[in-house]
Amino acid sequence: MSRAAARRAGVLAYSPRSRELIRRVLRALGHSPLVFTNLDEFLALGPGAANLDLLLLGDMPDTDSQGRAVAACAHDLIGSAVPVLRVPMQQPGRAVRHRGAVGGGMVATSPRYFSDLYRVILSFLESLGFASTPRQLAWDRYAFHPTERIVTFNDEKLKLDAVDFDIALELFHGAGRPVTGAWLTRMLPAGEHGANWHRIDNLACTIDDLRVALALDGSNGWALEALPGAAYRLENRPPQRRQPTLARAPLAAVPKPRRAVPAADLG
Repeated sequence: MSRAAARRAGVLAYSPRSRELIRRVLRALGHSPLVFTNLDEFLALGPGAANLDLLLLGDMPDTDSQGRAVAACAHDLIGSAVPVLRVPMQQPGRAVRHRGAVGGGMVATSPRYFSDLYRVILSFLESLGFASTPRQLAWDRYAFHPTERIVTFNDEKLKLDAVDFDIALELFHGAGRPVTGAWLTRMLPAGEHGANWHRIDNLACTIDDLRVALALDGSNGWALEALPGAAYRLENRPPQRRQPTLARAPLAAVPKPRRAVPAADLG
């Protein structure tokens, strides 16, 4: 196993979106995430938590239902030697900044989309001197490049906005099974404004646009279909050959129909 893949990264996040996106980024960078959905799960590690190479804290409450300060309890368990990165994704986006924190962690304030989160975590790992081996996010002909938000397929290179990129990535991650509109909305940031809000609020139209832009009509081996109940399914199918079109003869070359001759004129 490579040095990058051997890094043990703890992930503590209460929201499914935060948890899943952090997990995906770490795996895409060649690291091994150990995911916890609440403080009790994390505290169950006991002294073994100090063996983590790093800890990422996603969306979580300041205090849990038992009145415990979640971040402080997590820091107390791992000790000061484990670097910590805080990446809450529910708040309005702001610039990445450093501050003195228990464990010497860098605090990244609110990356909103997958590509933002990817760049923040990659930068954090590089600042620690942890080598990463990015794995291509690829499904057959389709490859996703998070740092530039570009999707390549065949000879096409398509740059997407943040909303489109995250929706397309979610559909490919859910390939072969129904993905509801409600789930897609849940996996996008809440409280958006302007063009991003418009594309999220008009999800069906956004997905129709993506189907055309990414040629998800079966011609490249992937077909996106709408299902009853505002759901979608992306399926891997053998590429469909386009039916050849018959060449049309020039209009002047088409023989004119003969005029019918009455039988009386034949005698």
